[in-house]
Amino acid sequence: MNLIFLKIGGALITKRKPYTLNRKKIQEIAKEIVNLRKKYKFRLLIGNGAGSFAHVSAKKFKTKEGYINEKSKIGHCIVEDDASTLNRILVKELIKAGEKAISVQPSAFIFCSKRKIKSFFLEPIKNYLKNDLVPVVFGDVISDEKLGCTILSTEEIFKLLAKFLKPKKIILMSDVEGVYDSRGKIIPEISKKNFSKIQKFLKGANKIDVTGGMTHKVKEAMEMAKGKIEVFIIGGKKGNLEKCLKNKKVGTRIIYS
Repeated sequence: MNLIFLKIGGALITKRKPYTLNRKKIQEIAKEIVNLRKKYKFRLLIGNGAGSFAHVSAKKFKTKEGYINEKSKIGHCIVEDDASTLNRILVKELIKAGEKAISVQPSAFIFCSKRKIKSFFLEPIKNYLKNDLVPVVFGDVISDEKLGCTILSTEEIFKLLAKFLKPKKIILMSDVEGVYDSRGKIIPEISKKNFSKIQKFLKGANKIDVTGGMTHKVKEAMEMAKGKIEVFIIGGKKGNLEKCLKNKKVGTRIIYS
């Protein structure tokens, strides 16, 4: 199976103002995905970030830390609702564009213990892909037997799925064109050899990100690359996704070698 994982960054599809969509960008990406799938005939699993939806409420309630006070449980519910709301909007726009997209809620197939994944059930996702549907996961609030709840980022969920689904390529599409160095230039490739040297250059987006920003993305990308999978961090500008699929130079390539 020629399988691609694509993360659509939350900062790309939402605006800075809390709970504000960039619907025009969502629709543009949805149409681009439909056209590229028709052109290149690949299977696809999508994940979306939280953007100005769940990151805002997750920070307010410190949801990643678990049930730490009397507001934590209602906070869990609010953050989960915020995360799933953005996901369903994305899925609806994909369907409108003609894609066979289906929302898959990570909290329904993953269970954690002290932030570590303890158990999971992937058969529905495998079957969706077998039938050429496009599962759409998202960074989510996960039930945790010790903490009550925690948060797993889209990258952490991709890392789990990549071990079992073996994608050909993982593409993390963001509101920045790649990973930048101290001079503001894109770092073309990050590997095990140069990772420690470039950590100080890592910059996140200018937005709230309870999952750790660009540093977290690159570290998780390195972990995913251990499975001999190429990982790319690219900008969301129209045309970049096709360049990446065609192995043309774009963004930052991350390999474990």
